[in-house]
Formats: sequence, structure tokens, C-alpha cells
Amino acid sequence: MQQRKIGQSLAQKSPIGIVFTLLLFIPLAMSSELIVENLISAMVLGMVTVILLLSYWHGKGGSFFIFALLMPLVLVVIAELPSFVALAWLINAFFFGASSCLFAYLLWSKSK
Repeated sequence: MQQRKIGQSLAQKSPIGIVFTLLLFIPLAMSSELIVENLISAMVLGMVTVILLLSYWHGKGGSFFIFALLMPLVLVVIAELPSFVALAWLINAFFFGASSCLFAYLLWSKSK
């Protein structure tokens, strides 16, 4: 039960994460070109990470935690990173996807 509280606590802070990452997109957009494939991959894998962590926190098994930890590594391996700023795009999009998924979880859990 304690682990579910962790997910709920993070979900309550997710709107701050969404706003923060959206604000970070502004200087990134002004300083470099966007690689759309990286952006989509990062957001999707950020969401997958949260889904796996929520599964772990809801007692579905420790393997979900291991797979969740592997998602950022998978992202860096599959992404095209021509510059350091491309990595910043990738990290920011990953956390935007994660925050968005946590926010959806927050809305879903409040509707129950």
C-alpha cells in the first residue's frame, strides 16, 4: 500500500513537471533544430516508463521496475544525437511524456 502512495504523490506533482518541461522547450526550440523522431520516441518511452513503474508500485512484480530502468537506456541507444542540444531535447521530451502519463493517472485515479 505504501508503494501506491509513491505513485500518487508523484502524480500530484505532475502538473509542475508538465509546465516546467513545456517552458524548457522554448529555449531548446530557439537554439536548435527539432528531430521529430527523437521527440516522439522520448515521449512514448517516458510514458512506458511510468506505466511500468505504476505496475511495480501496484504490486505486479519487480521485473516491471527493472524494465522501467532500462527505458532511458533504450532511448539513448535508439536516438539520433548529432549534438548536445539534441540530448537535451531527448531528456526534456522523456520527462514531458512521463509527466503527462502521471497526470493522466492522476485524473483517472480521481475519477474512480
